[in-house]
Amino acid sequence: MTVSLPLLRRHGWRTTLFTLLTAVSLPAAAATQTMVCGMFVSEDTGTTLTLHSANEGVRQIPGRAPEPYVLSRLGDELKLADLDNGGVGSLTLEDSGRRLSDRFNTYRLQKAASCRPAAMFPPGSCRAEIGTCLNDTLFASNDRLRQWCREDVPAACKRLLANFQSEAREARTLAATQDDAPELPEPEVCKPASAAYDQAACLEAARDAMGQALAKALLGGLSAAKASPLPAAQLDEITTLCRAQTGGTFCANAAEALWDAGRLIPARDALQRACTVGKDPRACERAAPLSTLDARALTPVAATALPCGSYVASQGLMDHLPFGDGGLIDSGFGGKLRARLVDGDIRVRHDQGDDFVFKRLANGNLIGMDSWNRFSYYERTGEAQQCSAPVVFVETPLPQDCPTLGREGGAQACCAAGKLQGCNAAGHQLALRNRWAEAAPFYRTLCTAGVREGCENLATVYEHTGDEQLPAQMASICAKDGKGTHVACDVHATRNWGLMQVSAGLEQIAERMAAEPDAEAGDEAPAEAPVPAKNSKSSTRKSGH
Repeated sequence: MTVSLPLLRRHGWRTTLFTLLTAVSLPAAAATQTMVCGMFVSEDTGTTLTLHSANEGVRQIPGRAPEPYVLSRLGDELKLADLDNGGVGSLTLEDSGRRLSDRFNTYRLQKAASCRPAAMFPPGSCRAEIGTCLNDTLFASNDRLRQWCREDVPAACKRLLANFQSEAREARTLAATQDDAPELPEPEVCKPASAAYDQAACLEAARDAMGQALAKALLGGLSAAKASPLPAAQLDEITTLCRAQTGGTFCANAAEALWDAGRLIPARDALQRACTVGKDPRACERAAPLSTLDARALTPVAATALPCGSYVASQGLMDHLPFGDGGLIDSGFGGKLRARLVDGDIRVRHDQGDDFVFKRLANGNLIGMDSWNRFSYYERTGEAQQCSAPVVFVETPLPQDCPTLGREGGAQACCAAGKLQGCNAAGHQLALRNRWAEAAPFYRTLCTAGVREGCENLATVYEHTGDEQLPAQMASICAKDGKGTHVACDVHATRNWGLMQVSAGLEQIAERMAAEPDAEAGDEAPAEAPVPAKNSKSSTRKSGH
């Protein structure tokens, strides 16, 4: 029933949308027929729509927070404006107003009630002009959004928070792409007054400089796509705005932003308010394990050693963390994950392009900080154990040393010249065309040089090809180190090679089955390039390509 405003705008329906929204803005007195109030129930989904008055109502989807609506009846149509999500919808009234329907749902009156008096919205307020207000939230200034948020329109609060987060990402991107080093001197071939001036050579030098700048910008910009904590003043503001809300899901969004910034107590309180005031079942589920913890229990401290033993949470993707020797964790799926200490945080690598992040609390337990395990509270279980110290693996950062990547054959040429960025890009170019076996030598070069991305992508090649030489090659690279600290040792130890072999076999069977109809018809269709493997995505993100 609810229609997304951004979706409508992408389809160029701005005029239609504005007309519909403006209709919602009409006063309740414009309706010439009596409204039937009470609770309506969808026969198929169990969703309820409760009409309180001629211009206010609430929809309740099972398992979700209630959605407050501003209503307006126009003839046989009931227009609805969703104050929480900013969408609009329309229902047809039938059976003297006792049945409401659209393309997806039919609501039948289950329990009639007397209509409350229509709400009187202050002139000039968002609710009084709900059509133009919801339309304008997409483009309104932060000051205007603040005003509407204070008028208890959750959609405006959520848009304000989204603006804050967008601004933070842009600031981080700018900081990441700024070059602190002095600007490159102008080459002599580019100075008209120089005897070495050469227009063609200058253009070539400019291309190389542009390639280096582009690679750096891509690397910084893509890494900046991660969550960026908001400035303190904005965190204070969203905390205050949440406390004033009487419904909607803004407080749940605010809780996530506060948690990401390390403000655990305010985040817990916002989550609790999303539960008690916003009636959000998901927020209630997340808040429950945190509700009994005092300020000390939710105070992070810098970890000086990796945990040892078993930690369990009631929620989160990783609800069990069995820390063992060398920082290894049994993933529960037949593979291993490796924990490490970074700036007092406990970080665990995985194949989704980032890390699981946990903080140690003052009471000795752990708390999940990443998006996969946010709000998860891990308690130590069982007896104390002893674990061997973690291995510190030696890694080579992937350099940005190939300015000719944009040229035909540029990546291969760089790799042949010993420039590792070129090897990485050449491997990606082949992998994206489903030529995994041909990509392997490029990734093997990176892995041998100690670049983690190369070893991870070499494992991804095995997942697609099942080439038995690849695990052996990685083990050989590890053995040559002699110390067990080469990054290949870590990747080799944390991969479930048996499961990856099964995956490769299934992929090859699927490819053969897909090719059989073409072979019978005498046609040879080119293979469609697959979505890059997650490990490959991770490397692509890190390499700037």
